[in-house]
Amino acid sequence: MKLYRNAVILAVIVGLLAGAYFYFKDKKQSSFTSDRGDIIRIFDLSTDKMTGMILENEDGTFVFEKETVKEKNDDGKEVERKVWVIKSPSDLKIDESRVNSIAINFSSLIADKIIEEEAADLAKYGLDKPVTVSVRMDDGTVKALEIGDKTPTGGAYYVKEKGGAKVYTIGSYTGERLKARKNDIRDKKLFSFASDDITGLSMHRGSSEIFAAEKTGEYEWTMLSPIQGNVNSSAVAPMLDAISQASVMNFIEENPADLGKYGLASPPYSFEFRTSAGKNKLLLGYEKEKNSEIYAKLADSNEVFTISLSSFTFLDKPLKEIIEVFAYIVNINDVDKITVEMDGYTAECKLETDKEDKDKDRFWVNGKEVTELKDDKDSQLFRKYYQALIGVTLSDVEVGAVPTGAPEITFTYYLKKEPGTMKVEFVPKDGSYYYVRRNGQYTGIIVAKKKFDEPEGVRDMYRKLTEALNK
Repeated sequence: MKLYRNAVILAVIVGLLAGAYFYFKDKKQSSFTSDRGDIIRIFDLSTDKMTGMILENEDGTFVFEKETVKEKNDDGKEVERKVWVIKSPSDLKIDESRVNSIAINFSSLIADKIIEEEAADLAKYGLDKPVTVSVRMDDGTVKALEIGDKTPTGGAYYVKEKGGAKVYTIGSYTGERLKARKNDIRDKKLFSFASDDITGLSMHRGSSEIFAAEKTGEYEWTMLSPIQGNVNSSAVAPMLDAISQASVMNFIEENPADLGKYGLASPPYSFEFRTSAGKNKLLLGYEKEKNSEIYAKLADSNEVFTISLSSFTFLDKPLKEIIEVFAYIVNINDVDKITVEMDGYTAECKLETDKEDKDKDRFWVNGKEVTELKDDKDSQLFRKYYQALIGVTLSDVEVGAVPTGAPEITFTYYLKKEPGTMKVEFVPKDGSYYYVRRNGQYTGIIVAKKKFDEPEGVRDMYRKLTEALNK
């Protein structure tokens, strides 16, 4: 009895599933068929055989040609690919995928239904002044479609073949693809270079330059003004990414009479950058939407657009967070000797290092070897002392100061590389801060005096090192 009941339940389920299948199958077909049940196919073309395309709308006439380009695949082999390029207007940068979408939607165009076989009044469908898409095939034939208004419900567009009288409706998505305007087919990516290609960068807030820097290594940047020093790589990297990846959210106005209404007559922010192709400048104006979208333009263009603020979170970052945070930092393998003068003592530190095997490194302080001296965590005390010396970090930036007087603390590094010697002097600013000079030049940075008194700071590590040495 139980087995029979289960069989009945299973049969009912199968029946319901079969009914649902045929219901949705018929429903799906009905949206693409005429009243007679036939598919209403307007065009059935191969995109591979398309050689040209013309888009005519209220923004103008846009002429595209299919061309063959050579490029390298993932294996590094050169291959050929056919792409859409714009011939007129020739100065317009296009989004190839968007143009390709027009061709694809045109190639296999199916109508929802036929509205009128012999339409006498085209104006009621918006087909008296249509958008026209014309496609040329490789055999020379031309197919053209005219697109009118949306239907009253907004779910479809009225269309007809150019020269024909039969009016159809097509789905709104397909209609939107085919009825693309100028800004729909434009390439919204502002630049074609990568972040690694930028070799120079400066930032302004209003008329004031915040900094100017240049690339000096694969990942290294040097600040040129307002102070000289290494740039904090974690600060500059997001700037390079934001600029190189910037894309237009919305095109706003070409040749505006009043840039001031966008905040671009005297922009609050601007970035000037250099690549191998030359210099360019990005200007940022008022926010169109708070913390979301901002008006922008390129210095060499008269068009206003908006970009996303999501990648430009650093616009108000203080200079002290952009400059390298250390008073002076150098790899231990590049140092022969260090002389430390502070608190009335002089520590002469000699270093012999092996880049391949740090276990072979040897260290001396005032003629006594300290290589084997370790703390209770089995860490070399001299290495921790060295880390304290190079670990003195800035507290703030003070541009334009003129430090005078003798330094209270001096670290002199004798280097295996240029400049050969680096003398880092800490000159009192007041009771709380030191100015930092390198080889006699003020760096523009100040250091809190309490930095030297921190746990495992310079004073703490020298005390631990000398105590261990005396034992």
